Amino acid sequence: MASDTELWRGTDYGWWLAADTSGAVGASLIAFAVPLMMLATTGSSAAATTTESICVVVQTVLGLAGGVIQDRYDRRTLMLIWGASGVVLSAVAAAAVMLFGNAPKTSGHGVNGANAPAFGGPYAHVLPIALLCIVVLFSVRDGLLENTSNAMLRGVVPDEQLPHAMALNDARDSTVTLAGGPLGGLLMTVGHAVPFLTSAVLSVLGVVSAWRIRRYWKRATVDDSGHSGNADDAADDAIDVSGAITAAPRWRDALDGMIWLLRDRFQRHLIIAATMVTGASNAFLLLTALDISQGGSQLISAGFINAASAVGMLLGALMASQLVNRVPGGVLVGVMFALLAAGFTGAALVPSMVGKAIFVACSVLALPAGNAVLGGLSNILVGKDKLGRVGAGSMVLQYGAYGVAVALAGWGMQTIGYGPTCLILATVLVAAAAYALTMRSLITLPTPDRWAEHIQRWGIAQF
Repeated sequence: MASDTELWRGTDYGWWLAADTSGAVGASLIAFAVPLMMLATTGSSAAATTTESICVVVQTVLGLAGGVIQDRYDRRTLMLIWGASGVVLSAVAAAAVMLFGNAPKTSGHGVNGANAPAFGGPYAHVLPIALLCIVVLFSVRDGLLENTSNAMLRGVVPDEQLPHAMALNDARDSTVTLAGGPLGGLLMTVGHAVPFLTSAVLSVLGVVSAWRIRRYWKRATVDDSGHSGNADDAADDAIDVSGAITAAPRWRDALDGMIWLLRDRFQRHLIIAATMVTGASNAFLLLTALDISQGGSQLISAGFINAASAVGMLLGALMASQLVNRVPGGVLVGVMFALLAAGFTGAALVPSMVGKAIFVACSVLALPAGNAVLGGLSNILVGKDKLGRVGAGSMVLQYGAYGVAVALAGWGMQTIGYGPTCLILATVLVAAAAYALTMRSLITLPTPDRWAEHIQRWGIAQF
């Protein structure tokens, strides 16, 4: 209880969480609506997944520059810019849907010849192009600024409270995912522009919440309350600020985080397994949503496979903060990879949608605890002034894998079918688990109070 009181009353974590949650819900609504609208307007699952892949590529490439920006400039200001741009882009997207879409009709053809809602009106053919342009702009914004809130979290919450905060974040993410899919489908049945209008409103709330954040780490030796920062941090700040104001971002700086992730054996092994999991699992969920929605009248149902994963995440998040300090981290991470492999394999093999949902929910039960372990360890290994670049490097690799997986999975679904494509994705997850579980320095990770000793023993690099 004391930990909760210190976290909520002793920091600005509440305002940070409100700002981050507003953005997460808005992004969830758009991410749900756009692929389904592309499928409805083009009748092609490949077109829907290719759109997603294009956006991922744009966001991934610009993420490198974004990491430098997040390390060089005030992160609260960047969060304000991110929220304000979300208001503008969401409003433009809603206007495009209302202008070019008109009322939906059911004369179009969906995947494999199934009926899907088409859009009427003389300019309906313009809508897919307009949506593509708008979501690419969203990707530009997200590549440069989306990871700002994650980089900022360590400066809002003391290091000793990070595992607890990250467990709460996982619970929040699960709740957003749980509500996002069904809510997105419900809003689309009210009007195809409604998810975008809702996202605009949420972006306004995010701007207001970010504006209220006052207590956070920044590039200064004195914080807002007048207390001096840590001496080591202050020294790092003094060195970094001297070049940050006058020097333009360099590609060497942009690549620093990714180079560190790939150079150290521990980080390289871990990031390869993580990219395989991110790409295959998210492509699996997207294909399943598209497969459900191809009949044209199941927009709300299409979100329930994501809701199933959110239920599992939420249950896991409720236990995560207690498990992290009591169970060796290597055990939690190992169980996480094993459950992901077993659960998605079961989901690929079982024919019923209810069965798939149960397997997916079980597959992510250990994900919050595993994420809390890996996130807490990363925050020990990486300095506050380098979190943006490391986050960007991780995003490049994981989002890149997701973009490739989604593109290939979309074409696979259209050529060999949904079932065989999902089996291939499940096989990738099994390979990722096997790869991760062979890493002794990972599976022998102890509880957090002994991490310093473990880092020294295995020679794990710090950045």
